Amino acid sequence: MAQQERNGNVHDLKYREAKPSQGNPAAPVASLFRLDRRTIVVTGAAGFLGVAVTASILESSGDVVCLDVMEEPKPSEWRGIQLTANQHGRTASYYQCNVRSEQDITIVFQKIVSALKSPIRGLVACAGVSENGPATDFPVESFRRMMDINVVGTFMIAKAIANEAIRTNVSASLVFVASMSGYVSNKGVDTAGYNASKAAVHQLTRSLAAEWGSRKNIPLIRVNSLSPGYIRTAATAEALEKPGMESQWTGDNMLFRLSTVDEFRAPVLFLLGDGSSFMTGADLVVDGGHRAW
Repeated sequence: MAQQERNGNVHDLKYREAKPSQGNPAAPVASLFRLDRRTIVVTGAAGFLGVAVTASILESSGDVVCLDVMEEPKPSEWRGIQLTANQHGRTASYYQCNVRSEQDITIVFQKIVSALKSPIRGLVACAGVSENGPATDFPVESFRRMMDINVVGTFMIAKAIANEAIRTNVSASLVFVASMSGYVSNKGVDTAGYNASKAAVHQLTRSLAAEWGSRKNIPLIRVNSLSPGYIRTAATAEALEKPGMESQWTGDNMLFRLSTVDEFRAPVLFLLGDGSSFMTGADLVVDGGHRAW
């Protein structure tokens, strides 16, 4: 059946025709990481990673639409974002949006589209939650909530971005923030639900990349994921207070330290920009060598 579908005999799918290399060797290297004339949507934009990613997109000449479940961003952080936007002649807007709600997403996108300077051509899906605890006692509702936000929410926002790219007939690059925990189990913490959700994000990445990258009747939409290792933030501070956890986490990777959010700016820009033009359906692991032992 799979081979029949590939040949178009079942659903009459039309795949892109084989073409010569579409790379651009004349493009300056610096341009491969720029996002001129593009609007990028960032979910979970009020979080630690979301704030860092938003600033880096603005510095690379992209406009940013920030989405988060919080009613409004933290004033001190938003002042910094606006300052960066002004310095680079870009715009950053913020909308409250619960990625668990398809209605929320629909309403927000109606507002977004009417205010755009440049077409939406990218997504960084940072929205996600992590809860831990022994699986024998872990609340099923908490498990469902993680899957709902980390997986279903990512799918729904990606769907909205893809539909907008198709409507405006522009190419797009989508980046899902997954985790090294989608591949491995974490020593010292019980995170079965979180790990399962991030493994699902990896598979969602591959599946959407296959669908949106190969169809002839829609613009080219690339889909990749980013899998960070442990990040030192205020959110991980509590876990690191557990005796032995700091040495456990730092000793589990080849660089013997935790990462910081700024170390994910360049990987995200690479995935969003033209520098990764031949990359889709892939996962970029930035974990200090945790998985490579």
